[in-house]
Amino acid sequence: MDRKPIAWLGALMLATSLSAFAADDSAPQVLDGLWSGEFDIKGRGPYDFTALYVGGIVSAYSVSSNVVYRGTVVGDEQTYHSNMSMYIRDGSLFGTVQLNGAVSEQASVITAQYLTTGEDTGTLTLNYDPLFERVIDVAELAGLWEYISDQLSISINVMPTGEIKGTDSTGCNYYGTLEKIRPNINALNVNLELASCSTADGHYAGMAHVGDTQAQNDTLHLHITGDHFGLYYPLQKIVSAQ
Repeated sequence: MDRKPIAWLGALMLATSLSAFAADDSAPQVLDGLWSGEFDIKGRGPYDFTALYVGGIVSAYSVSSNVVYRGTVVGDEQTYHSNMSMYIRDGSLFGTVQLNGAVSEQASVITAQYLTTGEDTGTLTLNYDPLFERVIDVAELAGLWEYISDQLSISINVMPTGEIKGTDSTGCNYYGTLEKIRPNINALNVNLELASCSTADGHYAGMAHVGDTQAQNDTLHLHITGDHFGLYYPLQKIVSAQ
């Protein structure tokens, strides 16, 4: 795995300032939600984008552009502003992005222009996903979850209490927790420690959400970042807790 840090001072400062942040501000805000859509880069694309906005914190990922994001968001029924650090998926911190735009259609659509530290520009369009309103309890996620790719396989056990323990094919160990942020939303707080991972060791924070509308709980989207690395894993349910 490519986990060699890149020294971008502005991005590192933002990431460090967010290291003490958690999505634990339970007071609902206008833009709170699961948002999905797409963006272009100087007319190239489109690239997918999925984000959880909860309590002014952003945790997001793009599969097609291979990027994980963490940052802040503010706005109301008309305006939208966000600042995020950008990480190569399962890799290094490489820059920041600023977004400014408008909210329309009863706070269900966001359209924004963005500028990165690499001077890339483009347009992001997001739609509110009602899946955010699915009620999730940590206990119902208890069991064995797995992620398998050509480069990596991960096995994670989720306890009914939300405790996480796992390992992967590179020898990394995972320890942490899934915690409910507030009732009646499809968003969980994630805190994870990675050990025996060489330069990737350390504390990671972010969010997770369940990707299906029924009760199967078949995909747990885990998107977390540390001071230098960003990780996104769509975990598949293998065995439910007995």
